Amino acid sequence: MRYWGLDVLACIYCKQFPLRIRVLNTSVEEVRVEDIPIPYCKTYCGYLNTQITEGREYPCRECLKIEISEAVLYCTNCKHWYPVKNGIVVMMPDNRRKPEADLEFLRKYADKLPSEIVYEGLPHNLSGGK
Repeated sequence: MRYWGLDVLACIYCKQFPLRIRVLNTSVEEVRVEDIPIPYCKTYCGYLNTQITEGREYPCRECLKIEISEAVLYCTNCKHWYPVKNGIVVMMPDNRRKPEADLEFLRKYADKLPSEIVYEGLPHNLSGGK
């Protein structure tokens, strides 16, 4: 996943946009960025966590080189969270998610995630919520 994904992703339940991100692991990759338009994103810069505004400078050439391998996308409106595993966003309906996989992910990163995700996030959390 790259930060620019936050410019297009919304919660699959309440359609909240933008989603918040808690980045857990990244790497920097060589990407050809000389000819990209700036700003690259149209409405929301996930790297800076801000709406795109005309006339402002954006670090797109730096941002596009960052590969997010592990993270959590979080909806502040309905409390649904979506893991990013091995660079892939896992956005599935609750009935398609595996509780044991979600709980394992939360346990692994509990010390790096906000308590609202770990103990209150949907569809699964470490307080036993469904």
